[in-house]
Amino acid sequence: MEKEETPKWLEDLQQRSWEPEVLLSGIVLFGMFKVPPLLDKALAFFKSQVFSSTTDIDNLVGILKLGIYWLILGLILHLICRGIWVGMVGLSYTFPNGVNTERLKYKHRFKERVEKIPPFQRIIINLEKLCSSLFSLSFMLFMSTVGAYLYFFILLVVPFFIGIAFQGSLNFTDTRAFEVYVVVLLVIAFMGLIDFLTLGFFRRFSWISKIYWPFHQIISTFTLGRYYRPIYFAFVSNSNRWVVFLLLSVFAIGSLFGLDEVTNDVYDGSSFSRLSFWHGGDQKLRVFTGYYEDQNEELFSYQAQIPSDIIDGNVLRVFIPAGVVKEDSIRAYVNYDSLVAASKGMTRDARDMPAIKKFYHFYLDDSLVREYPLLYHFRLKTNQPGYLAYIDIAQLPQGMHTLEVGGPPSMYRNRWAFIPFFRELDASERKSINSTQKEDDAYFQVKPGLPR
Repeated sequence: MEKEETPKWLEDLQQRSWEPEVLLSGIVLFGMFKVPPLLDKALAFFKSQVFSSTTDIDNLVGILKLGIYWLILGLILHLICRGIWVGMVGLSYTFPNGVNTERLKYKHRFKERVEKIPPFQRIIINLEKLCSSLFSLSFMLFMSTVGAYLYFFILLVVPFFIGIAFQGSLNFTDTRAFEVYVVVLLVIAFMGLIDFLTLGFFRRFSWISKIYWPFHQIISTFTLGRYYRPIYFAFVSNSNRWVVFLLLSVFAIGSLFGLDEVTNDVYDGSSFSRLSFWHGGDQKLRVFTGYYEDQNEELFSYQAQIPSDIIDGNVLRVFIPAGVVKEDSIRAYVNYDSLVAASKGMTRDARDMPAIKKFYHFYLDDSLVREYPLLYHFRLKTNQPGYLAYIDIAQLPQGMHTLEVGGPPSMYRNRWAFIPFFRELDASERKSINSTQKEDDAYFQVKPGLPR
């Protein structure tokens, strides 16, 4: 078979491949750093307004973010190696003879080590191969991670949506068949992962390859394998197999631990922290910044938000984000179908707002707040629809206080949000409250027989 002649334009492009590599690395890196915050905003929308169970969407967005982080890491390493490559190209022009070992006057092993340094031309060629390999490998890891995302999205989430769309006539999400279907998908995915890490173990034996072939076709189709398969086979067939196996193993293990890191709402690097006295396991001993509108606009709360942790007015404004899970609970608590039947002729606002107000419970210093206005509100900073409550705190003294938000005690054992805040008074307010307290004390001093 005659070897196909390489076109002239392709040879020129291969010799100048560093130009598009550096350009693409810079552009893609700039864009990739902006994608995770956008994914977090999309996740917040789906968690509050679309899904009643958010575990699946959390995992899917986490996988996509993980692939982006792998791409960012690979492109950063590529740019570093390209920087070294450019430096070596410049040195080869400045010092065409390379290292002058005679002028160094090193002795024994030091001299032998310097003499083993290869010529600059060979170093440049090796760096060129390394840079191109890193560039290709970065996109292969990214595509394989996104491929895993698409595999589960197409074969698991899409049927889930179909089940929701036909709920009532096709109650697919509640059947035993769906559970079996999920198990089969996981088994096929595990087989594909083993084959991927072992560099094609199932394909090397005649009878196993025949059995594995249909499963491979399913995996390859839904993971977009045709786009990264050439890169994968190029590394497997031209590199040390143990090195490739070690690299893919690090990728798999790193993805496993990295997915847990990116899907948990914790501060960056908490998994590697060695702090032993900082834990905040007790809700009443920690302060979540997402409860305060002036502190955290990225990791905001889905339960409740107040303006700040220091309140200097007589009114505490509380924003309660709306959510599909809470709406299901409201319907069950007020027996919504009966409420609709009994309130014919009323507007939706007049019918629904009392039900919403009946459902939510506010506690100031563990005392139930019984009177407060509640209004519909859309918070622009976080793009959250919800409800706005105004709670009178004029009688609270200066100092630390707590606001707790929960649902009906008959439905919820625990309250959803525990929000500490500091009430700050100016001089006139402190004087007014102190005078009121003195009048009360004077009253009981005049009438000591009355129970206080």
